[in-house]
Amino acid sequence: MWYLPLVLMVFLTFSPMAYGDLYWESEATTAGGVTNLPKNLPKQVRDKILAQFKDTSETVKHYLTSYAARTEQKDHIMIIEFDTMMMYQLNPGNKTYTKVDMMSMMDDKMGEIAKDIKVTPTNETKKIAGYKCKKYDVTVMGVTSEHWLSKKVKGYKEFKKISKKMEKKFKKNPRLRQMIMAGISGKEGFPVKTVITVMGMTTTTTLKKIEKKSLSKNLFKISKGYKLMQLTIPFK
Repeated sequence: MWYLPLVLMVFLTFSPMAYGDLYWESEATTAGGVTNLPKNLPKQVRDKILAQFKDTSETVKHYLTSYAARTEQKDHIMIIEFDTMMMYQLNPGNKTYTKVDMMSMMDDKMGEIAKDIKVTPTNETKKIAGYKCKKYDVTVMGVTSEHWLSKKVKGYKEFKKISKKMEKKFKKNPRLRQMIMAGISGKEGFPVKTVITVMGMTTTTTLKKIEKKSLSKNLFKISKGYKLMQLTIPFK
């Protein structure tokens, strides 16, 4: 939870949104060891924290429409409604979910974080997953991550259209507009690979397949049987 602001920034900065429905899968691998933990932490607490950060590899599924986005991982699901800008985090294990009004978040410290986000294009290019990509560095709260983008990926044209739509939508909220539009000017491309290092743990996400397909609206709704849990935002 302590690096939720960074995760949210990266998700919004480089999550493509499209008018046509899109489905794609990425492979996410996490490796390394947690560093910079307080030295005075009790051993029991330290061991519990370290146990949560193990080397892992999983397939992440993404569902995208003009009105919402859904990301599925093995232990949680995230849904974002574009019209209301509500973000839902679902825990399939215990059938609970939390919700966050992203517009309200921008009135607090998230607004200050938005001002700090910086996207820097580089001259580095590389072929990844069959696509010629260009590297962009994104810095948030002093943490720099790398993003490899390509204009040749299926769905890029739709992505380009939605960036203009989002820019107009958030014109009344300069902070949120700055955060979201930082990386989706419609010129950079589709995210083929991202590399993020936080507290010594490096997560690499690589595009594996993508296709245009019709998606059910039910994918972007809270399933029956889930209980709403109150969420305390750690950075408020």
